[in-house]
Amino acid sequence: MAVTCLPTFPFVVFGIVEPVLLVIAYFSTLSDPFSFYARQAQNYELSTGPESFPPQARIMTLQLANVYLLLAAVGVICSWTKHASVARGYLAVVALADYGHMWACYVGVGLDLLLQPAEWNDMLWGSVGGSLFLNAVRLLTLAGAFGAVKDVQKESTKKKAT
Repeated sequence: MAVTCLPTFPFVVFGIVEPVLLVIAYFSTLSDPFSFYARQAQNYELSTGPESFPPQARIMTLQLANVYLLLAAVGVICSWTKHASVARGYLAVVALADYGHMWACYVGVGLDLLLQPAEWNDMLWGSVGGSLFLNAVRLLTLAGAFGAVKDVQKESTKKKAT
């Protein structure tokens, strides 16, 4: 078994599934930056195609892709740790960041669309639906709903204690 201070379900979510999804998002963004950019606000059609993709938007989109890769690595490091304080700190900070992520979507698409999940495209489902789910699991993990987040003792320490 992997060395982790997290209970099994949160470990699988934050140490495996979320990093894999972030790496997929990284490659998806790199493969077609304009499409990724254009699909962020489905209720606002861009009047022209990729040929008019402003350099500023291309830079911001590619920087976001880089952040996805960074978050995948940080998620692995902070989930595959034996130190509970590291995992708890990571979960708390990323839980707060989830709210900023969802707020940005609200600002971009507006309250009307945000309150109609049946109308969301894949980007809104990932950004809002995914963030809501992950945020709930983060908070439930911090509250101990899946078991305690506790330091992993070294084998030699366990043997001495028995």
